[in-house]
Amino acid sequence: MNRDYLKWAALAFALVATASAEYELARAVGYNQWVAAAVPGALDVWTVRAMRQHRDVLAAVLAMIVVNALSHLVTAGLLEVSVPLVVGVSAIAPLVLYRLHAITGTDEPKADTEPVQAPVQVDTPELAPVEPVRPKLHVICGGQQPFTLDVPARPEPVRLDAEEAKAAILQAWKDGLSLAEAAQVSTRSRSYVQQVYARLDSERGSTPLALVKDEVSA
Repeated sequence: MNRDYLKWAALAFALVATASAEYELARAVGYNQWVAAAVPGALDVWTVRAMRQHRDVLAAVLAMIVVNALSHLVTAGLLEVSVPLVVGVSAIAPLVLYRLHAITGTDEPKADTEPVQAPVQVDTPELAPVEPVRPKLHVICGGQQPFTLDVPARPEPVRLDAEEAKAAILQAWKDGLSLAEAAQVSTRSRSYVQQVYARLDSERGSTPLALVKDEVSA
């Protein structure tokens, strides 16, 4: 609390002065002597809380002014107790309850949360395929003059069709070639040649040895 004692002393005296009129107005509209004290109490608490929160200060002060003015008008006989007056005084407590809830809701500390940034999608350009660099050999002859010798790149094996691959795998199996050697000569994968070898081994002794045409299409 701010240690400005003169300010808080003035506030206390002002609340006491207004509380008397607010109490008398509550008694005039039908509150008993105990419940009537809740009307100035609610208004005073709302005013103090509004000043500490720096919110609703004008609304709280205007409410106290209106209530005090109505109380003095009723006491002086210039205003009769009517239905609108009773309804207005009865609405003081719910109004204060609502406004206190509204201004004290911001009194709780906010959780320290950092804003979450959405992932940024970066379009990566596609890289063009890089051709392998062919090695160049420099041959030095008797005259100390270098000559460049280009070594041609190894050509990729031509993939055999189904019939040729079938014959190549069967011949490799008969010749006892390994899986790697059979895969190379048949231009098929090693796993596929292994499956065919297993098939041929299981059919050893059966009549006749044959490969299904679809098996070598992979």
